[in-house]
Amino acid sequence: MARCDVHTNCDGTVRRDFLKAGVLGLFGLGLRDWFAMRTVLAQADAKERENAEREGRPAGPGLLGEAKADAAILIFTAGGLSHLDSWDPKPDAADTVRGSFQAIPTAIPGIRVSEHLPRCAKVLNDLCVIRSMTSNEAAHERGTHYMMTGYPPLPGFGVPSFGSVSAKLLPRRGALPPYVAVPSEVAYGGAGFLGAALDPFSPGGDPANPGFAVRDLSPEGGLTAERVDRRRNLRQAVDAAFARHEASSRSQAVDEFYQSAYALISSANARAAFDLRGEPDPMRDFYGRHTLGQSCLLARRLVEAGVRFVTVQTGGWDTHNNGFRALSGLLPPFDQAFAALVTDLKQRGMLERTLVLAVGEFGRTPQVNQQGGRDHYPQCFSIAAAGGGFKGGTVIGASDDNAANVAERPVKPEDLSATLYQCLGIDYNSDLESPEGIRIVLSRGGVPVTEALA
Repeated sequence: MARCDVHTNCDGTVRRDFLKAGVLGLFGLGLRDWFAMRTVLAQADAKERENAEREGRPAGPGLLGEAKADAAILIFTAGGLSHLDSWDPKPDAADTVRGSFQAIPTAIPGIRVSEHLPRCAKVLNDLCVIRSMTSNEAAHERGTHYMMTGYPPLPGFGVPSFGSVSAKLLPRRGALPPYVAVPSEVAYGGAGFLGAALDPFSPGGDPANPGFAVRDLSPEGGLTAERVDRRRNLRQAVDAAFARHEASSRSQAVDEFYQSAYALISSANARAAFDLRGEPDPMRDFYGRHTLGQSCLLARRLVEAGVRFVTVQTGGWDTHNNGFRALSGLLPPFDQAFAALVTDLKQRGMLERTLVLAVGEFGRTPQVNQQGGRDHYPQCFSIAAAGGGFKGGTVIGASDDNAANVAERPVKPEDLSATLYQCLGIDYNSDLESPEGIRIVLSRGGVPVTEALA
């Protein structure tokens, strides 16, 4: 179920601690939410990935021989961004359809976007806008599940998200978690039946706060790195003494937990990736000193440091009432952050190998309602992408005169998932098996949107 604290909309999971405080006390850490369950990853899979990366071949089933993207950043506009008031305005439609915003020209002749997306308009040559997304899911939770997994909800069955599939199949790079959610996890952005080991690591807190720091990244109780190292050495000595007496899977799991935790807190590069104080003030201003801007900046730093998949959640887009006033406050930060991320990645030479997506669970109704807002509308909506194999300066598909129906080239969420997986070098026709023996194809019925690809 979506949580009201991270997905504020008209619909309105507590994770369990898997390791006891006494066990953690030996090492002086509190990294329970993510590391404690990393240990369920199969050792055989890890060994296969190491061998494949060393030999320069696909790391086992599920991977293609070539990837256009090394990493992905997915910005999720929770609540449902209005396509008519962002990427697909209809300036010639009736007032009750057009709404209050004006349409402005972009870097692509003949293509217009909302007046509240001036920065995105200037970088549209680097963007791919799909104006023909379509779905049957008009409820927040169902629509979110569809867009985050490529699957409509399956009762009693947890389908893994794009980020978790990427974390499972792509070779890990460095000490950082392969999948991170900023500032918090998107609903249905977890691992489903793959298990909590492949859930995203979330740093917690607002990156825009001056005192932002990643929870649990520093040793507890004022421990220095030297004291942590001594505890590690002591533990290794104890382990060696008991190794011949106990070789259970539980002891191996605890050992993997400590190794992963130590690798992160002992890596200066990993800690630095989360530290936004390493960015000059002009760059932080460029992204915007707001939650979304600093979250996108943090996402860039994480990808730069080796993270494979980052989700950035931004809420408040469920604009049933006084929608235009709400969007007047929501769109400018989105415009600044999204355009800055694309521009920054391009200037650093990273855009070609970093896939950036801005999606929500659906669009909004063409007709403005009596409360001055728009309601849920999955039949036709828009998303934007950049880099990582997507072709810049491209608009895919079209809606009709009122943005009510797809007029050209319908694209379903499973088609988007097939496109995303292909860009990451993941075979979208491959399958995964649940603990119960149920197998699912990564993109059931999906076909890559080839027109969108470079």
